[in-house]
Amino acid sequence: MIFIWSYSCVSGQKDNGAVENETQTISMDEELDYLFLLEREIVGEWVNSSMRVWVNTYNNSDTSFIVDIDEDNWELKMSIKPIVTTIRDDGTYSSEFRNSLDQVTYKPEGTWVVDGDSLIMEDHQAVYRYQIFIDGDIAEFKSMIDWDHDGKADDVYSGVQRKNK
Repeated sequence: MIFIWSYSCVSGQKDNGAVENETQTISMDEELDYLFLLEREIVGEWVNSSMRVWVNTYNNSDTSFIVDIDEDNWELKMSIKPIVTTIRDDGTYSSEFRNSLDQVTYKPEGTWVVDGDSLIMEDHQAVYRYQIFIDGDIAEFKSMIDWDHDGKADDVYSGVQRKNK
């Protein structure tokens, strides 16, 4: 997966490890607090509520399209109920894929870590890396994926999940 990071021009570095630029100063302590908060907020049970995938060069052709799925059409378009993912504080997770009869059809399990603003999840098949933003009980996941299985992770994924209380 390819991630593009942008950097602003650095005008100076303070003795406490903070980098100062024209817009803000972030200390190492603030960054560690953010990581700790993200690790704490991600723990729980999450349910997919929507997703959008910009499929580029579909099957290596010049065709591109957008897949839009929300709670109202999830079952119709995906042929499964919204996926439920449980992220545990011991660094493990599991997801449940259920058919329309509420039977579990697939249950990947693995480990997770937070790296900067990204959630990295690994199971027996692959490693998934999502840039993640959490606001209360809503999380947005962004990544480059291979939606059309053409061998290229050139499809832009944006998914929203709701945390169960």
